[in-house]
Amino acid sequence: MDQDTFDAVEDPADESPTGAGRRRRRLLRRRRAELITTARRSPAENLRHRERVYTWLQLSRLPALLVSAGSYLWLGDWVFSGVLFLISVPLPWIAVVIANGRGEVREKRTRNVYKPQAAREYYAAVDAAEKSRLEAPERPELEAGESDIIDHEEDTK
Repeated sequence: MDQDTFDAVEDPADESPTGAGRRRRRLLRRRRAELITTARRSPAENLRHRERVYTWLQLSRLPALLVSAGSYLWLGDWVFSGVLFLISVPLPWIAVVIANGRGEVREKRTRNVYKPQAAREYYAAVDAAEKSRLEAPERPELEAGESDIIDHEEDTK
């Protein structure tokens, strides 16, 4: 399906022959995806979201402390400075609690599936590969009965 079918109707006032105005508006406009299912975020998306929240909370602590110090030193406003300081002190703890959170709760109706046959086949294949590696000769290019000794006679005349 062509993406233009999802965009809004073009502006008839855009008279540019190259359509530069239309492209500029399309780049600046944010696309909205409509949710049509009851699907939830994947665990990877949950982790990414928690990492972003953690980063923003940790990054907001230093500017809050700087503004707090600046408001006390230059403006002499100890109330505003104290409030910002008190807000910035527990931010690392809050960030860690959010980052270590579980994200969205898993749907209880989904089944936990454990496939023991697949695990047994995997471990059997690993054991077979290890056994064949151990039973193989160290130097397969040498046949049984051959040695590494090379007889060489030199004429010392």
